[in-house]
This record gives sequence, structure tokens and C-alpha cells, in this order.
Amino acid sequence: MNCGRETILLERRGCNGCIDTAARFLRELDGRVDALGLGGANFFYQLGSRRYPCPEGQYLYRQVKKTPLVDGSGWKQWIEPLAVRLLDFLPFGSTALVVSVLDRYWLAQALQFKGFKVIAGDAAFGLKLPLGFSLSCFRLLGHLTMPLLAHLPLAYLYPHGNGQQKSYLRFNHLFTRAKIIAGDWHFIRHNLPNSLEGKVVVTSGTTPSERQLLRRVGVFSLITTTPIFAGFSPAANAMEAVMTALGSVPEQFAVLAGDFGWLPTLHLLQE
Repeated sequence: MNCGRETILLERRGCNGCIDTAARFLRELDGRVDALGLGGANFFYQLGSRRYPCPEGQYLYRQVKKTPLVDGSGWKQWIEPLAVRLLDFLPFGSTALVVSVLDRYWLAQALQFKGFKVIAGDAAFGLKLPLGFSLSCFRLLGHLTMPLLAHLPLAYLYPHGNGQQKSYLRFNHLFTRAKIIAGDWHFIRHNLPNSLEGKVVVTSGTTPSERQLLRRVGVFSLITTTPIFAGFSPAANAMEAVMTALGSVPEQFAVLAGDFGWLPTLHLLQE
């Protein structure tokens, strides 16, 4: 990708969900690249002003000694909430399903500030329990349970590797209640219903074929929270790594992303 006078080589290396493979890649690349982005694991789970360490994310963080390693949280905090500006065409009080608030707390908070009713899908999409909670209720429950639940293995909570391409028709009742479906694409893809007629999806990391899939199930519009390069919308961690390689800090991301035209974008999928 070209960034003004700079040319950035952005490369994705998959690990098929294997933590040991990811650790090996990080050690091999440490000191050889300008920035590293970690996908599929967060350093911390964010809930309000509190952060709960993710053991596997912390383990991978410790593998790197020289190169800046980011997990996408800077992009999620400073760029993704700007996506709500593109939702003015929806009625005040519409319902938004955030598939994992612990992963996208700042987006969930921005949706609530905008006047949308937020459903936290963490219990459903992470713990496989058919439950959805209001954001305020989830914050309370989360603060009580996260000291224990934060230690659950990521392989149980999050689809990795080939499992990301499998779709289970679960939690349709939560999708039905919401006008907005927001958050991690792999959670959405992993549980995608046969119909999302008239819905708005807010996510990143989609490919052309996946956007065609959203079109086929009736999604009205897609808001990509990362730019599209050669048809692919990178994940938040990849974009944060790009910003870091360019010498930016999270508080400056919005200015730099605006200069490059990398802010959230609305795409109409139905004519």
C-alpha cells in the first residue's frame, strides 16, 4: 500500500489457531519488521474503565522484545467508534447487537451514546449460551465474572483456523432483534443466519466473497471500519500495525487515517 511518500508491505501469516506457531512466528519476525499485529487474541479484555488480562495474549506479547507488537485495541478505540457517524439514517433507539463487547467496548459505548439500544452478545458468541444482555447489565455481570472467565482458553471462545469458515445457525433470535450487527467478523460469519434482510453490519476483515455473502443474505449496508485494499478489508490489528510502522501513536490515528482516506466507510449492498 502507498502512504504518501511511504510504501508499506502488509503481510498476513495464518497460524490455524495454534498458539505455539504464533509464538514462533513472532520470535522469528522480532527485530526484522517495523511493526507486528496480533490477530485472534487480545492482550486485555476491555470492560468500561477496567482491563482484564488475556493469558494467551499476554504470553504472545512476551515473545517479542524489539519490534512494536499491537493487538488492534488502538484502532478499535480511536477509529472504530467513528463508524457511528454513518448510522444517522437509522431511527433513534434502533437495536445494535455487538457480538463481543469485551473485544469492541469502545464501539459498543459509541453506539449507546448515539442513542441505540445495545445488546452484548458475549455470552452467546463466546460462551455458547443463548443470552443477550443490555450494556449496563453486561458491565455489572462482567465485573463479577471476568476474574474467572478471562482464563478460559481462546480455542473455546473464538473460532480459529478452518473453524472460521464454518457457519452454525445459532442465536438467530439475537440477530432478529437487532437492526445493527457490529463487531468481530469471524464471530458474525461463524453464526451467520440465512437471512439478515435489511440489516446494517459494522465490521472489518472481509473479503470480496464474504461481502457477496452478506449481499445474498439481504444485508442492506456494510460499514467497513478499516479501508479496502485490493478488495480486502484488513483486521484492526493489521491497520494498527501499519499506523505504528508509520510512527503514529493511537491518539493520532484519526488524523492520519483521515489524511489517507482510511476512516470507516459505508457500502450499500442492495439497490
